[in-house]
Amino acid sequence: MAILAKKSGLMISGRVIEETDNFVCFHATDNKRPTYVKKSDKTQKVFDGDFSMDDVFAWINSVRAKK
Repeated sequence: MAILAKKSGLMISGRVIEETDNFVCFHATDNKRPTYVKKSDKTQKVFDGDFSMDDVFAWINSVRAKK
């Protein structure tokens, strides 16, 4: 299981299909097609593997605090 977290606070459940050095191919459970997320993107991040929800909330709060 993986989570795509967005800067707005939206969290989407899904799975990682492919991961390269530059992007993650994420397939949300309610979408037909996967989404490609750049690893350098500052507005969204994919959490996969060993993570806790505290990590997701900490990232969202850190991104929203920067203005």
